[in-house]
Formats: sequence, structure tokens, C-alpha cells
Amino acid sequence: MNRVARKSFSLNTIRLKPAPPFHVTEPGDSHKKTYVVPSSLRGLEAVQIDLAKKGQAQLLSGRDKNDPSQVLEALSLLHGRKLLHVLPPPQVEDGLRFLLGELSTGKLSFADEELYARIAALHAASSITSSTDALCAFLLLRLKQMNFTAVIELYDEYLKGLRGREIWNVDDVEDDVISQGAGLVSDEHDRGMQVTQGRLTLLLIVIAAHASQDAFKSALQTYLETGIRLYPPSVDSFLAANFAHNPAFAAKFKSFIARLDLARMISRPTSLSKHIMNLATRHSTELLESLYKSIADGLFGPDAYIAPESTKKTSSKIVALTEVGWVTLLSAFLRCRRRDLASKLWEDQLTLGITPGVSLWTTLIDSYGATNEADAAVASWNMMKAQGIQPDALAYRALIATLFKGRRRSEALRFFQSFQKLPFQGASEGHFLSVYNTVIDGLLSFNDETAVQALLEKMEKHGPKPDLISYNTLLAYYGRRGNFKSLASVVGRMVELKIAGDVYSFSTILSALLRAGRDDAPDLLINIMRKQGIQPNVATYSAIIDHQLQAPTIKNFETVMRLLYRMEEDAAAQPNVKTYTSILAGLDRMEGIDSRRKNEWRKEITWRMKKRRIDLNEVTYHVLISSSLKHPPSEGLEQALSYYRQMQRRKLTNDTTWYVLLLGLLRRNNWALAEEIITDMFASGHRPSVAVEHLIAKIRQPNKDGT
Repeated sequence: MNRVARKSFSLNTIRLKPAPPFHVTEPGDSHKKTYVVPSSLRGLEAVQIDLAKKGQAQLLSGRDKNDPSQVLEALSLLHGRKLLHVLPPPQVEDGLRFLLGELSTGKLSFADEELYARIAALHAASSITSSTDALCAFLLLRLKQMNFTAVIELYDEYLKGLRGREIWNVDDVEDDVISQGAGLVSDEHDRGMQVTQGRLTLLLIVIAAHASQDAFKSALQTYLETGIRLYPPSVDSFLAANFAHNPAFAAKFKSFIARLDLARMISRPTSLSKHIMNLATRHSTELLESLYKSIADGLFGPDAYIAPESTKKTSSKIVALTEVGWVTLLSAFLRCRRRDLASKLWEDQLTLGITPGVSLWTTLIDSYGATNEADAAVASWNMMKAQGIQPDALAYRALIATLFKGRRRSEALRFFQSFQKLPFQGASEGHFLSVYNTVIDGLLSFNDETAVQALLEKMEKHGPKPDLISYNTLLAYYGRRGNFKSLASVVGRMVELKIAGDVYSFSTILSALLRAGRDDAPDLLINIMRKQGIQPNVATYSAIIDHQLQAPTIKNFETVMRLLYRMEEDAAAQPNVKTYTSILAGLDRMEGIDSRRKNEWRKEITWRMKKRRIDLNEVTYHVLISSSLKHPPSEGLEQALSYYRQMQRRKLTNDTTWYVLLLGLLRRNNWALAEEIITDMFASGHRPSVAVEHLIAKIRQPNKDGT
């Protein structure tokens, strides 16, 4: 074992003011590594510094003599006086690794082992480098000795040593990188960057201890505390290194992790819903179907651990699939035209003793509206009422919208009349108003401006008061028809009522002016905004630009450039790096435009940035690389690689750079180039995060499917 050259640093050099850095020379290195002394060192009393010196000298002497008793005594002294943090972490780690070798041969007593464990846990929790190597090694030893209780207790002690500090530094946002198994997602790349491999190994060890005891509930509690996912490559590496001789346990452990993953997802309804809808946008429904199969196993299987609703949680069913989850699943199935899965979900709810609520019925009616099946929507409505479910405002909105879309105006208005007679105490004002706005939109689809004006007058007098959505609906209608007189009238009415427009309002007006061939459309728009009391700023301009870029046409992009020119002339709305990044990304998304024209625009934009001394930063480059790689033409790939080379020249590459590149290449099934990028990354000396390692494993797996 290569040990740290311990005598290159001594506490004898410490002075209270100022506190100098630690210097430790690594074997084979001619330079010195610096460890910053914790600020708490400055507050130490002289007697504490003397004890720290004594402990360090004893530790170094014991290592020189290979004397485990002396090393343990030194660490014990420092641990007991709460001075362990004063030493450079590599010195403590070296001593602990030495003692671990003695422990594995049984040369130390049980009491010594317990002391070692406490010291290792404290060191892992308080170390400047957050090194968990010694603790991981000790826990693995206990795990292989099948002392599962000791593993769990020591892990808990490690958590206590953190004193409530953030362990994993993560949030609850999900990405859409598909993993193996049940179609679950990995966490956002930032989390993979922030979590060290050592801490992931700690988590794997303690979950393995829980799995050995079939303690799923305890394992889930531990898992949820971390806020992260365990990537399949991490799990596979852990099993290969420690349980290759025990394939039965390896299979059990992977199954355990899959269940934990799903339980974790279900415990976060917002993340679950986002993930379900991400799967619903894919060409294949295989992953969506696989996800529901896993959920059904958790609901109905012999080891069921998912409750069908919060009120049905038990000691074994510790997470619940909320109504939001059920509704999102149904919506996804119907969106994907998988009515077989929708029917199964409905039957599963009944089997589980759950009466489908109004939200589920509303989702069903909305789906019939999307496919223009008005008869089926009405039949569902009647069935819902026959089962004693009272429709709410959103249910009325869904049915009325479906009827208008099916050109059944009279029937839609009859339901609207019925709706107006109902009290709906406690109903959300937004939900209530959404029904009126749906009727406004429906009447305009029949070009019945008179009926709309009558309804608006009634709403202004008796309520609910028309809102921005009401007037945006009118703006869109008149904008499509090129009726500028009525468009101006609506804007004037909004000014009278002090209803300020939003990005949609102004983008609608801008689009109408452009369709009319007004080259001065941006100037007219700014004047309209100012009449509404809105002083355009960077945020306002940028939002309108983003909205224009959603329709990547030459005409829209020319408008965007005119808005950019206007911003550059406006001292109160000077464009920033985000503005230029958004425009460049929009340009990369544009298809059907010859590369020569795109390059001219790109050069102009970058020239304008340089003129204002605005440089592309790491975030900007990552947005541009990601945007370029999302589009099939080879031009997009070439542009992404061009951005990458620029980053290399400017020495801006970091872990996120590799993640964005590899993810984009994975989705394009460009395996050869991905391998070149991987080689490039390792050649640079970069050590990939867990998230990047996950992508590398996906790229190199035998059966690549591009998901």
C-alpha cells in the first residue's frame, strides 16, 4: 500500500495567528499538496494544540513502527479530545487503513474494533476531503461477516457525525435518461456530479445490509434521506466487486434496488407525474407499459409495498400512489392511444376498492375531446353521474370543450347553462373562470362575435370578471383574421380595465402585425406595451424572443433579429448572455434553411456579442451543444463539435460538458463518435462523475437502443 509521506507536515509549525495551511507530500510527487486548516483551528487553546501535536507525533511514530496499538492510541486520543479534524485527512486515512488490515486478521480486540468504527465514522463525516474510504472498507468487512446490525448502526453514527449537514446536496428534479428495469429515470446530472463515489458506496453497503434482512421499509427510509438515485452502473460495479461469488444475493439486491427506486419515485408525486408524461411523448410505449407493470406488481404482488391511496397505507405498504399519479397514468395511456392500458388501470382501481373520482373521469372526457369523440364524452359524463360522482368545474370545462370541438354548439351551451345555475361553493376561481373562457373560445370557433361580446358584458357586470386569458383568446381570434380594428379595441379595453398583457398577448399582436406585412411590427409592439404602462426591459424582450423562436421559421427569426437590434439600441434593455444564447439555440433548431444563411446569422450574432464584450460561458456552450445535438442533420452535429472545440481551446470543459455531449450522441445512436469523446475525456485527465459513468455504461452496453 502506498502511504502518505507523513513526516512532511508537523503540527509544530502551527501558530495561532495566522493559521498556516497543511502541507503533505505524496509519494512520488515532487510538489506539495495544500489542505486548508479549518477556521476552528484558530480558536484552539494552547493545551489543545499541544495535545494535537502529541497525537500526530504518536500516529506518525506508530506508522513508522507498524505498531497498531500506538496508531490506535493516537487516533483514540485525538478522537476523544475532538481534535481529529486538525490533522490532514490523508494522515488519518492512512492510519485507519493500516488498522483495518490488522482488524481483518483478527489482531485487534472487539473493543478496539468498536473504537476504530467510531473514529472512521467521525472522520468520514468531518473530513475536509469527506473521505469515506476507511469507513467503507470497515463496513464491507462487517457486511461480509454478515454482521448487518453493526453495518446499520455504524452508518447511523456516521449520519449523526454530520450534525444535520447536507449529505448529498441534491434537489428533487428528475431528468429523462432512461435506466434499466422498470423504466425509471435517473436524477439530474448535477446530482451525479455532487455525490462522490465513496458516499454512493456507503449507501449501497447499508442497503445491502437491509436487503440481507429483508428490511425494505428501513432501506427505503435510508434511501429517501439521500434524495438521489443509485445508477445501474454503480450497482453493477458494487456487486461485481463484492458479490460476484454470490449470484443469488446479487439478483436479490438488484430486485431490491428496483423496488426502492419505484417506491422513491412514487413518494414524489410531482416527479412521478413529470416522468410519466416524458414517457408518453416517446414513439414507443414499451417503457410506459413497463413502468405500470412494476407499479401493479407493487400494488398486487406477494410482497406488495404500494398503497393505492394515502388512506390505505400500512406498515408494509409504506408509499401511496396518489390521485395525481393515477390521473397522470390514465392521461398518458390515453394520449398514447393505449386504451387497453387505460381499461386495465380502471379495472385495477375497482379491484383495489377505489372508486374513480371526478379527476379521473375528467381526464377520460378530455381524452375523448382530443380524439373528437363527443358521443363517448357524453356517455362517460352520464356514467359518472350515474355512479354518484358530482362533476366539478373542470369536468364541465372538459365536456363543453369537447362538444364545441365536435361542432355541437347547442348541446355545449345547454351544459353551460346548467353549469351557471350551480353554486360550486369553494370552487377555485381559476377553475370556475376556465369554463367561461372555454365557452368564449368555443363561440369564436363559430365566429359568433356578438354572443362573445354579450357574454363578456355579463361577466363584467355579474362575474366572474374576465381575466387575461379571456382577452388573450380574443386577441388570438382577431389576430388570425387580421382584424386590426378589433385587435386595437381589445387592447384598449385591457388598458381601461388595467389588465396588463403577457408574453402570449404581445407575441400574438406581433404575429398579427407580421402577417399583415408590417416591417415596423417590433416598433408598433413596443408602443402598444408602453400604452399599457409596461416599460420593456431585458426580461420582456427575452420572453417575446423565446416565444417567437418556438416557431423556427425564417420570418420569425428575422423578427427576432429586429427585436435584438431594438434591444441593443435601448439603454434600459441591453441584451445579456442569456438573450444571445437563446437566439443562437433557436438558430440551431431551425431546419430547412441553407447552412450558408445560418452561418451568416451565427457570425453576426457572435460579432455583436464580441462588440459588447459578452463571452460565451460554460452554461451558454452547454445549451448550444445540447440544442445542436437534438436535431438529426449532420450540420447540427458539426456545430455541436465546433462548440466543444471552442470550449477546449478556452479550457472551459467540465463534467457537464461531457455529460451533455455523451447524452446527445447517445440519443443520436452515434456510438463511434461517443467512444472518441470518451477517449478524449479520459485523455484530458478528467475523472467522470457517477452520472457520466452511467452514460458511458449505456453507450457501451451490448444491446443499444438509444433510449
